Amino acid sequence: MKIGVQIYNFRDALKADFRGALKEIAKLGFDGVEFASDHGGLSPEELAAWLKESEMECAGTMFPAAEIRDPASAAYECARVLRSPAVTHSCMSQDFRAEYPKILKEIADAGAAAAQNGFVFAYHNHWREFVDVDGIPAMMRILSETDPAQVFVEPDVCWMQKGGVDPAGFIRKYGKRIRQIHLKDILDLEVIETTTELGKGVIDLPGIIAAAREIGCQWLTYEQDFTEDPFRSAAESLRYLRKAL
Repeated sequence: MKIGVQIYNFRDALKADFRGALKEIAKLGFDGVEFASDHGGLSPEELAAWLKESEMECAGTMFPAAEIRDPASAAYECARVLRSPAVTHSCMSQDFRAEYPKILKEIADAGAAAAQNGFVFAYHNHWREFVDVDGIPAMMRILSETDPAQVFVEPDVCWMQKGGVDPAGFIRKYGKRIRQIHLKDILDLEVIETTTELGKGVIDLPGIIAAAREIGCQWLTYEQDFTEDPFRSAAESLRYLRKAL
């Protein structure tokens, strides 16, 4: 498995000096970077050149949902230039139960548009996806009611556990639809601002990594939503992952 980092971790540094922050990210030593929607005004070709110069790969690309649903969107050319293993988005609905039919259709449409462009679409979860819809968690219903060849999932293990689901068990059950996993740790599942460096929190990362290895996961991508120093946190989390693998 390769070790990636979600570029969102460094959002403040990127906002202040996008190119300068990229240089610092490259020094950390990850195998790859998963891009968020904001590319700092750089073209896909410039980002690809940075990856090559930094001896890193694209671990994934996240785009706004509407762009992924549009087969003609420039997002697909961007993903193609970056050689992304998948295109990804998430849904921030506050009420998955009420909006489930609409969300289901949008995810199915995203999968179809991605397939039309030769890409895998991987849905990235938070915790609200695990509310029951007619007795079944919405995320599980989405996977059962969409084409398994078109709709994959990029599990965020921290938010999955916050949603009341065992991440390792989920990974084993849906392994054929998982190529990328977001590894995130947290001190208190009730306080999302307490995300922490890998291995310091309450998430069973060894069990999750074992499950990821069993299914042949391609990328383990570290993400930490909140930290005072994202570069220090990333370096510490990378050390943890290298030992764990």
